[in-house]
Amino acid sequence: MPHCASTFAVVSPRQAAADPLSFDWYALKAEDDIKWTPCFDVQLCARLNLPLDHAQPSGPTTQIALQMIPATDKANYQGTIIVNPGGPGGAGTLLMFTDGAKLAQLFGPTFDILGFDPRGMGATTPLALCFSSGTAANTWNAQIPGILSPDDGSFQYDRGRAQLLRELCKQQLGGNGLEDAGTNATEWGTGRFMGTPYVAMDMIRIAEKLGQDKVHYYGISYGTIIGQYLAALHPDKIARMIIDGVSDGDHWLNGRSYDLIKDSGKVIDQFYQNCVDAGPAKCAVWENTPGEVAARMDRVLDELKAQPVAVPQAVVGPFVLTESVFLGLVFSDLYHPLTGFPDIAELARAVETQNQTRLSQIVYVSDDVSGLPPWFQPNQAVYAVECSDFPPLADSVADELAALNAANALVPRLGSFGASAVSRVRLSCADWPVSQKGRYAGPLAGALPVPVLVASARYDPITPLDAARNVTARYPGMQLLVQDSAGHATFPSMSNCTAAAMRAYMTKGELPPEGTVCEQDSIPLVDLPEPVSVVDARLRFTRHLTHLT
Repeated sequence: MPHCASTFAVVSPRQAAADPLSFDWYALKAEDDIKWTPCFDVQLCARLNLPLDHAQPSGPTTQIALQMIPATDKANYQGTIIVNPGGPGGAGTLLMFTDGAKLAQLFGPTFDILGFDPRGMGATTPLALCFSSGTAANTWNAQIPGILSPDDGSFQYDRGRAQLLRELCKQQLGGNGLEDAGTNATEWGTGRFMGTPYVAMDMIRIAEKLGQDKVHYYGISYGTIIGQYLAALHPDKIARMIIDGVSDGDHWLNGRSYDLIKDSGKVIDQFYQNCVDAGPAKCAVWENTPGEVAARMDRVLDELKAQPVAVPQAVVGPFVLTESVFLGLVFSDLYHPLTGFPDIAELARAVETQNQTRLSQIVYVSDDVSGLPPWFQPNQAVYAVECSDFPPLADSVADELAALNAANALVPRLGSFGASAVSRVRLSCADWPVSQKGRYAGPLAGALPVPVLVASARYDPITPLDAARNVTARYPGMQLLVQDSAGHATFPSMSNCTAAAMRAYMTKGELPPEGTVCEQDSIPLVDLPEPVSVVDARLRFTRHLTHLT
């Protein structure tokens, strides 16, 4: 959901175990109907022309990138499930590359699983590009202060950056207001047509092109916002829908983002408790009580604040590990505690012992993007979507400081990176100059003609359980399933119980009993997962390192 640009960025696809660079998206001709081309072994790819403005179908078009794993049980075929990984900014095609097999296993052989890149991002065109090159955007992102404070000038500095970014995006995405016959997408202003209502309608059109009059949908994180727009604007177009890791659409419509992190402190508390339960053999910063673990982590932060650690032989090149960088790494680890909790403990111990071997493995910046294709270059879709969905926000220092203070009040020190990240939304979107055409002001609510399954982890660092409860209450027909775990959404650490409930719903339309709570299969730190390299672990956060949800 909100932008979480930090001093670290997305791991380059060059570091993936397989090679997503082996396929040239732009070599595919965009068609008015879906024409599949084999890609990535068992998958299919296509580019689909859809109207930039669905109300003006004869005008300029957007070219939507689609990637699908076909159903294998054709005799019992049930249609196509469209999936979205979150963001805004998450590419559904990359989700299919990294997690397509897991999704196919989750929902079974009777469904196609289809990821798409929403407007402005991934292999969809036109892209939301406010900078002259990916290298320029990468340099810009690397300058973002991780932790904001009015006391050290970082807040004022980031406020100035936000003003400059708005001007750059206005020039590139704002257009000239012309929508006459013969004018092009650039003149119309591509950023005016990248908001969530357009994405929801795109999903309906994709389903129609596949021969389905209704949408099967699984959305994670920001993908749950898309689901809420779909449910409010086009409830009759939902066949079955699961939203997982729920962001509160009412807060979205009001541009209120700081309370997204209200449960991140609970995730951190879970880390402290699990460390105690795991014991010294499994938790590198073990102490006798959660309070003592917390105090030990505070000492690590004090140490980094007083004396940052130089890391001359890092895999990304020489850098200095600061408190801000450390906190950014911790916040990303809170998304996926099975691998993240051990990582937090090991990083803290490495600081204590000045373990250069371990510290050199930290991946906190992307490598050179100059040789990557456009769909792997940094883009600014997060702003084009969020800031145009939000209501007009005045560029008020008082309001922006209030957002920062409110966010900081919600989290302990170890979660302060998240507080700065969500308050930065207020800075970025204030006085946003590219107005969404036909912006929907709400409500995101309403009775549904079909049941919808809502899923949430009990302790989520960026989409709190209360948000899922609030959304469920606004849409009669939605039902909540809670997974008794920590982390962002249920998908990264989905239990067998949760998976069975989702599959039964999607294949049979059966909701689990009201009030269902699924236990977790593995307890972070206590039950150590299969070991993974630091780079592999970071790849699990590809969708979150520059976007919180």
